[in-house]
Amino acid sequence: MRIGKLLRVAVMSTGIASLSLVTWLVAGCPVMVDRFFVKNEAPVQARAIICIGGGFMAHNLPTDDGWMRVYTAVQLHHDKFAPVVIFSGGGAGKVSEAEVYSETAQWLGLPASDVVLDPVPGGTNEHPHNLLKIAALNLTKDTPLLIVTSPFHAMRVSLCFRKAGFTNFRMVTSYVAKGPDPRLGKTPDTRVIRDLRTSSEKLFRPSGKDYGDPLNRLRWGLDTLLICAREAVAIAVYKINGYI
Repeated sequence: MRIGKLLRVAVMSTGIASLSLVTWLVAGCPVMVDRFFVKNEAPVQARAIICIGGGFMAHNLPTDDGWMRVYTAVQLHHDKFAPVVIFSGGGAGKVSEAEVYSETAQWLGLPASDVVLDPVPGGTNEHPHNLLKIAALNLTKDTPLLIVTSPFHAMRVSLCFRKAGFTNFRMVTSYVAKGPDPRLGKTPDTRVIRDLRTSSEKLFRPSGKDYGDPLNRLRWGLDTLLICAREAVAIAVYKINGYI
Protein backbone atom coordinates (compact mmCIF):
# COMPACT_ATOMS: atom_id res chain seq x y z
CA MET A 1 0.00 0.00 0.00
CA ARG A 2 2.80 2.39 0.91
CA ILE A 3 4.53 1.81 -2.45
CA GLY A 4 1.27 2.44 -4.27
CA LYS A 5 0.76 5.68 -2.40
CA LEU A 6 4.29 6.83 -3.18
CA LEU A 7 3.72 6.06 -6.87
CA ARG A 8 0.51 8.09 -6.90
CA VAL A 9 2.26 11.02 -5.23
CA ALA A 10 5.12 10.76 -7.75
CA VAL A 11 2.71 10.68 -10.71
CA MET A 12 0.70 13.61 -9.38
CA SER A 13 3.85 15.63 -8.66
CA THR A 14 5.20 14.94 -12.14
CA GLY A 15 1.87 15.94 -13.67
CA ILE A 16 1.71 19.19 -11.72
CA ALA A 17 5.31 20.04 -12.56
CA SER A 18 4.77 19.28 -16.26
CA LEU A 19 1.57 21.35 -16.39
CA SER A 20 3.29 24.22 -14.61
CA LEU A 21 6.21 24.10 -17.05
CA VAL A 22 3.93 24.04 -20.10
CA THR A 23 1.87 26.94 -18.74
CA TRP A 24 5.04 28.91 -18.03
CA LEU A 25 6.42 28.39 -21.54
CA VAL A 26 3.11 29.01 -23.32
CA ALA A 27 2.85 32.31 -21.47
CA GLY A 28 6.20 33.29 -22.97
CA CYS A 29 7.96 33.56 -19.62
CA PRO A 30 11.79 33.40 -19.65
CA VAL A 31 13.41 29.98 -19.37
CA MET A 32 16.02 31.49 -17.02
CA VAL A 33 18.45 28.55 -17.02
CA ASP A 34 19.84 29.79 -20.34
CA ARG A 35 21.65 32.63 -18.56
CA PHE A 36 24.20 30.10 -17.28
CA PHE A 37 25.32 29.25 -20.83
CA VAL A 38 24.84 32.39 -22.91
CA LYS A 39 27.89 34.64 -23.24
CA ASN A 40 28.09 37.65 -25.56
CA GLU A 41 30.80 40.27 -25.09
CA ALA A 42 31.36 43.60 -26.83
CA PRO A 43 33.91 43.25 -29.64
CA VAL A 44 37.26 45.04 -29.61
CA GLN A 45 40.11 45.27 -32.12
CA ALA A 46 41.69 41.85 -32.63
CA ARG A 47 44.22 39.97 -34.75
CA ALA A 48 41.62 37.51 -36.04
CA ILE A 49 37.98 36.48 -35.85
CA ILE A 50 37.52 32.77 -35.15
CA CYS A 51 34.25 31.32 -36.48
CA ILE A 52 33.64 27.94 -34.82
CA GLY A 53 31.92 25.38 -37.06
CA GLY A 54 28.53 24.13 -35.90
CA GLY A 55 27.78 21.18 -38.18
CA PHE A 56 25.69 20.69 -41.29
CA MET A 57 22.08 20.12 -42.21
CA ALA A 58 21.08 18.58 -45.55
CA HIS A 59 23.06 19.21 -48.75
CA ASN A 60 26.24 20.30 -46.92
CA LEU A 61 24.73 23.58 -45.76
CA PRO A 62 25.33 25.07 -42.30
CA THR A 63 22.81 24.47 -39.54
CA ASP A 64 20.57 27.34 -38.46
CA ASP A 65 23.07 28.12 -35.69
CA GLY A 66 25.87 27.84 -38.23
CA TRP A 67 24.35 30.48 -40.50
CA MET A 68 24.14 32.88 -37.55
CA ARG A 69 27.77 32.22 -36.62
CA VAL A 70 28.86 32.99 -40.17
CA TYR A 71 26.75 36.14 -40.34
CA THR A 72 28.13 37.42 -37.03
CA ALA A 73 31.70 36.81 -38.22
CA VAL A 74 31.03 38.67 -41.48
CA GLN A 75 29.54 41.60 -39.57
CA LEU A 76 32.58 41.88 -37.31
CA HIS A 77 34.92 41.78 -40.29
CA HIS A 78 32.86 44.39 -42.13
CA ASP A 79 33.34 46.80 -39.22
CA LYS A 80 37.10 46.09 -39.36
CA PHE A 81 37.47 44.52 -35.92
CA ALA A 82 40.02 42.11 -37.44
CA PRO A 83 41.71 41.67 -40.84
CA VAL A 84 41.01 37.94 -41.23
CA VAL A 85 38.35 35.40 -40.35
CA ILE A 86 39.48 31.88 -39.45
CA PHE A 87 36.84 29.23 -40.11
CA SER A 88 37.59 26.37 -37.76
CA GLY A 89 35.99 22.93 -37.94
CA GLY A 90 36.42 19.48 -39.43
CA GLY A 91 33.24 17.46 -39.11
CA ALA A 92 32.11 14.00 -40.15
CA GLY A 93 31.22 14.68 -43.80
CA LYS A 94 33.18 14.53 -47.04
CA VAL A 95 33.89 18.25 -46.83
CA SER A 96 35.05 20.20 -43.81
CA GLU A 97 32.91 22.65 -41.89
CA ALA A 98 35.66 25.22 -42.38
CA GLU A 99 35.29 25.05 -46.17
CA VAL A 100 31.49 25.19 -46.21
CA TYR A 101 31.27 27.97 -43.63
CA SER A 102 33.85 30.06 -45.52
CA GLU A 103 31.90 29.59 -48.77
CA THR A 104 28.76 30.75 -46.97
CA ALA A 105 30.59 33.81 -45.64
CA GLN A 106 31.73 34.71 -49.13
CA TRP A 107 28.11 34.50 -50.34
CA LEU A 108 27.38 37.09 -47.65
CA GLY A 109 30.14 39.43 -48.80
CA LEU A 110 33.33 38.36 -47.03
CA PRO A 111 36.35 38.74 -49.38
CA ALA A 112 38.04 35.41 -50.13
CA SER A 113 41.42 37.06 -49.55
CA ASP A 114 40.53 37.55 -45.86
CA VAL A 115 39.63 33.89 -45.23
CA VAL A 116 41.83 31.38 -43.40
CA LEU A 117 40.80 27.72 -43.12
CA ASP A 118 41.36 25.44 -40.15
CA PRO A 119 39.72 22.15 -41.26
CA VAL A 120 41.17 19.92 -38.52
CA PRO A 121 39.26 20.30 -35.19
CA GLY A 122 36.64 17.65 -34.61
CA GLY A 123 35.41 18.82 -31.21
CA THR A 124 35.04 22.02 -29.20
CA ASN A 125 38.13 21.26 -27.11
CA GLU A 126 40.32 20.93 -30.21
CA HIS A 127 39.82 24.43 -31.62
CA PRO A 128 42.19 26.37 -29.31
CA HIS A 129 45.08 23.95 -29.69
CA ASN A 130 44.92 23.79 -33.48
CA LEU A 131 44.82 27.57 -33.93
CA LEU A 132 48.40 27.75 -32.72
CA LYS A 133 49.45 25.47 -35.58
CA ILE A 134 48.37 27.91 -38.32
CA ALA A 135 51.84 28.98 -39.41
CA ALA A 136 50.68 31.80 -41.69
CA LEU A 137 49.22 33.78 -38.76
CA ASN A 138 51.71 33.01 -35.99
CA LEU A 139 49.08 33.25 -33.25
CA THR A 140 50.01 32.97 -29.59
CA LYS A 141 47.96 32.43 -26.45
CA ASP A 142 47.92 36.17 -25.73
CA THR A 143 47.03 37.26 -29.30
CA PRO A 144 43.79 39.30 -29.21
CA LEU A 145 41.00 37.20 -30.72
CA LEU A 146 37.24 37.44 -31.28
CA ILE A 147 35.62 34.02 -31.03
CA VAL A 148 32.24 33.56 -32.70
CA THR A 149 29.85 30.75 -31.88
CA SER A 150 26.21 30.18 -30.89
CA PRO A 151 24.89 31.77 -27.68
CA PHE A 152 24.36 28.49 -25.81
CA HIS A 153 27.72 27.09 -26.96
CA ALA A 154 29.69 30.13 -25.85
CA MET A 155 30.34 29.14 -22.24
CA ARG A 156 31.84 25.77 -23.19
CA VAL A 157 34.02 27.34 -25.89
CA SER A 158 35.21 30.01 -23.46
CA LEU A 159 36.09 27.41 -20.82
CA CYS A 160 38.05 25.38 -23.39
CA PHE A 161 40.09 28.40 -24.48
CA ARG A 162 40.77 29.36 -20.86
CA LYS A 163 41.89 25.80 -20.08
CA ALA A 164 44.22 25.89 -23.11
CA GLY A 165 45.88 29.02 -21.71
CA PHE A 166 44.40 31.71 -23.98
CA THR A 167 44.21 35.01 -22.11
CA ASN A 168 43.12 37.67 -24.59
CA PHE A 169 39.87 36.77 -26.30
CA ARG A 170 36.23 37.79 -26.33
CA MET A 171 33.17 35.69 -27.09
CA VAL A 172 30.81 37.30 -29.60
CA THR A 173 27.56 35.50 -30.35
CA SER A 174 25.53 38.36 -31.81
CA TYR A 175 26.61 41.50 -33.64
CA VAL A 176 25.27 43.66 -36.49
CA ALA A 177 27.70 45.90 -38.38
CA LYS A 178 27.34 49.64 -38.34
CA GLY A 179 29.03 50.09 -41.72
CA PRO A 180 30.38 53.41 -43.13
CA ASP A 181 29.22 56.59 -41.41
CA PRO A 182 26.31 58.11 -43.41
CA ARG A 183 27.44 61.54 -42.21
CA LEU A 184 30.51 61.12 -44.42
CA GLY A 185 28.34 60.64 -47.47
CA LYS A 186 28.68 56.86 -47.49
CA THR A 187 25.84 54.40 -47.07
CA PRO A 188 26.13 50.99 -45.37
CA ASP A 189 26.50 47.96 -47.65
CA THR A 190 23.07 46.31 -47.39
CA ARG A 191 24.38 43.27 -49.26
CA VAL A 192 26.52 42.57 -46.22
CA ILE A 193 24.37 44.13 -43.46
CA ARG A 194 21.18 42.31 -44.31
CA ASP A 195 19.33 43.83 -41.35
CA LEU A 196 19.26 47.13 -43.27
CA ARG A 197 17.75 45.70 -46.44
CA THR A 198 14.41 46.93 -47.75
CA SER A 199 12.36 45.54 -50.61
CA SER A 200 12.68 46.94 -54.11
CA GLU A 201 9.37 45.34 -55.12
CA LYS A 202 6.64 47.98 -55.40
CA LEU A 203 3.86 45.47 -54.70
CA PHE A 204 5.40 44.18 -51.49
CA ARG A 205 3.72 45.11 -48.21
CA PRO A 206 4.83 43.69 -44.84
CA SER A 207 2.11 41.40 -43.52
CA GLY A 208 2.76 42.17 -39.86
CA LYS A 209 2.13 38.51 -39.05
CA ASP A 210 3.09 37.54 -35.51
CA TYR A 211 4.57 34.04 -35.10
CA GLY A 212 4.60 34.21 -31.32
CA ASP A 213 1.47 32.10 -30.87
CA PRO A 214 1.16 29.77 -27.83
CA LEU A 215 2.34 26.64 -29.66
CA ASN A 216 5.40 28.37 -31.06
CA ARG A 217 6.23 29.81 -27.64
CA LEU A 218 6.01 26.30 -26.19
CA ARG A 219 8.19 24.88 -28.97
CA TRP A 220 10.82 27.59 -28.56
CA GLY A 221 10.86 27.19 -24.79
CA LEU A 222 11.24 23.40 -24.94
CA ASP A 223 13.96 23.75 -27.56
CA THR A 224 15.87 26.12 -25.29
CA LEU A 225 15.53 23.75 -22.34
CA LEU A 226 16.80 20.79 -24.39
CA ILE A 227 19.77 22.78 -25.69
CA CYS A 228 20.63 23.88 -22.15
CA ALA A 229 20.34 20.30 -20.89
CA ARG A 230 22.67 19.11 -23.65
CA GLU A 231 25.21 21.83 -22.86
CA ALA A 232 25.08 21.02 -19.14
CA VAL A 233 25.87 17.37 -19.89
CA ALA A 234 28.61 18.36 -22.37
CA ILE A 235 30.25 20.70 -19.85
CA ALA A 236 30.16 17.94 -17.21
CA VAL A 237 31.76 15.46 -19.62
CA TYR A 238 34.42 18.01 -20.63
CA LYS A 239 35.17 18.65 -16.96
CA ILE A 240 35.60 14.94 -16.27
CA ASN A 241 37.92 14.58 -19.28
CA GLY A 242 39.98 17.59 -18.28
CA TYR A 243 39.11 19.72 -21.30
CA ILE A 244 37.91 22.60 -19.11
